[in-house]
Amino acid sequence: MRDPKWPWVARQQWENLLFLHWPVPVEELRPYVPSPFNIETYNGTAWISIVPFQASWNGFRGMPGKLPFSDFLEVNVRTYVNFYGESGVYFLSLDTDSRLAAAGARGAFSLPYLKAEIKLEETEDGLFYESRRTEEAAREAYFSVFIKHPVSPEMDTKKGSLTEWLTERYCLWTLKGDKILKGAVSHSPWKLKKGEADWSMTGMTSFLSGTGISGEPLIHYCKEKRVGFHPFEKYGIADVSFNELWHPGSE
Repeated sequence: MRDPKWPWVARQQWENLLFLHWPVPVEELRPYVPSPFNIETYNGTAWISIVPFQASWNGFRGMPGKLPFSDFLEVNVRTYVNFYGESGVYFLSLDTDSRLAAAGARGAFSLPYLKAEIKLEETEDGLFYESRRTEEAAREAYFSVFIKHPVSPEMDTKKGSLTEWLTERYCLWTLKGDKILKGAVSHSPWKLKKGEADWSMTGMTSFLSGTGISGEPLIHYCKEKRVGFHPFEKYGIADVSFNELWHPGSE
């Protein structure tokens, strides 16, 4: 992957981050990923992931403290793409309990942020997330997950493994109108733990038909990760072709 054009300008800490991954047929995803982006596969199979986490310590480079009222919870749905050989993620939806974060990222970068009520509880037994979408005129969506303690010891991601392929991604790809944008992030390599979880959801992946997602997900957990955000880079103009009949923010 090409190095970012500019240094990172903003920081964030991700806490109590979960990855829940499911294999999905490529043809199920293709209508919902803009045509400039190639859907990546691992051994011939595409993947979709749901990622709940807490964002904290938001601030700008050189800022000693954090921005006030900037901590929030998020649950995103993503898949894995590349553009001219640069691998990254493509977000299908991003639910957050921060109206400011939703409006800012949606307006500036056309990322599909939606307002939701999200709670996070940590007990002696484990970690619990619950999210219910509240955005007006948006499709209803609910997600909950409880990951049990203890989880496995931390592990390095083995080069070439499915875990590395799913998690060691350092940019997102998106469209703003017909503009192709890349948003790069910087952080240290993941040290993940495997976990077992009870989960339920409705509406989070309702765009999938056919087989959709099924079975138990592959689950990873990370207590915290500090990241830096680089300015978005414009990569050209797209001849957009994808299914605009479905969008998480429309009925």
